[in-house]
Amino acid sequence: MIEILRYKRTILIFFAVFLFSTEAFARDVYVRLSGAGSYSIGITQGNLVMTDAEGKLANLTDSARISVSGGYANIMGISFLMPVRITGTGFLKFNGKTYRGAFLITQRGGLLNVLDVEQYLCGVLPAEVGASWHMEALRAQAISARTYVLKQSMNRAEKGYDVVDTDADQVYKGAGVETDRTNQAVRSTAGEILTYGNEIAYTYFHSDSGGHTANIQDVWGQNLPYLTGVPEVVNYKSPVSVWNARFPASKIQSVIKKITGSDIGAVKEIQVSEVDEGGRAINMTFIGANGSKTIKASQFRLGLDPRTLKSTMFTPSGGTFSVKNDLTPSGLVAPHKSNNSSSSNLTFEEEKGIAKMTADGVFTTTELIDMLTNPDKRKNYYQTGLGRSSNSKSYQTSKPKMNKYGYSIEKSGNDFVFYGRGWGHGVGLCQWGAMAMAEQGWTAEKILAHYYPGTSIRKFK
Repeated sequence: MIEILRYKRTILIFFAVFLFSTEAFARDVYVRLSGAGSYSIGITQGNLVMTDAEGKLANLTDSARISVSGGYANIMGISFLMPVRITGTGFLKFNGKTYRGAFLITQRGGLLNVLDVEQYLCGVLPAEVGASWHMEALRAQAISARTYVLKQSMNRAEKGYDVVDTDADQVYKGAGVETDRTNQAVRSTAGEILTYGNEIAYTYFHSDSGGHTANIQDVWGQNLPYLTGVPEVVNYKSPVSVWNARFPASKIQSVIKKITGSDIGAVKEIQVSEVDEGGRAINMTFIGANGSKTIKASQFRLGLDPRTLKSTMFTPSGGTFSVKNDLTPSGLVAPHKSNNSSSSNLTFEEEKGIAKMTADGVFTTTELIDMLTNPDKRKNYYQTGLGRSSNSKSYQTSKPKMNKYGYSIEKSGNDFVFYGRGWGHGVGLCQWGAMAMAEQGWTAEKILAHYYPGTSIRKFK
């Protein structure tokens, strides 16, 4: 049932202020939840209240199906001129999630969640990092995420929103994922952002750098001195510390054609032709039957499949990393302390070999249990397995071919196999690195100073 309460032909002043005032823009965040179409929305308690661009005000029930066409939002045969604001006394609901604030159906038909920036962050932190993480890592993430969304809001005016709710910006899952600890991290840093000079900084972040963050100029071509690559200063182990991915040569050929506009033919070899100081690939050369092309590694990763090709920190040999220096929070060199559970120091190729030995039944059940409970023995078991095997060479994975450029990606039949470390573009704060630093006594402020050197923390007003 829809109850029409008021109708005016002119745009209400308060609604115009809601949409366009500088103060509202600075305080509120406009998060795109969906691009365009039809929406099923609801509320946890009370009724939905809709206000359109002409001042038409209507009480709905606790749920509504809204279709969008021709500049109007239509509900049960009644049309509302967009933009349309939807509010209520409870949490709003959409697509299985609950949200604070208001919904806004824009003139373009997109569905936005409009809410205070601090409330928005409460739905970001538990979606981006673990609620059980060290508080200083959570605080660092809160400051970085707050800075990120406010910076993006300055560059998205033509889009009609500030951020999307996926990892294309930063993951936001609404009120339903909030926890006391992540909310505490938001409250304890309320209003704090990073600046460089008099400008709000770009605070990109990612899951795992693989041992060294990336220079933004190598990834996106920007020149920002506070986003140059820095080494990780504490060893850590994340779920994506090492990985491998296999792709058909035909798929890679089509990706190169899409990126460059040229068909190099069947791909015969992929060369990592330039790396940065941390070992991350900058440029890659693809050699095909009809020629070759060199493109940015980051561009290739995005074009191929960034969820499977998790980073451009490829490893021609060895899957783990160790830091050159462990720095204390004061910056002094400290004794080496490793958070990496791979204390056996197996290379990635040896890890593959021991996995194949296990599958082939080389080890007894007792030995397998011993390896699980005492990982420092895995190196010895690898050598034992080689001695037991009649064809030990089958467990010794060959290293990728080295060449005058750098090294070649492994080719297996009609596929190319990539080995790598970490996850993400590598620019800015490394979430798992920040966690390891926090556990070693680093404060949020020190963590941010490491990943965004030269920046300062200020209160946003």
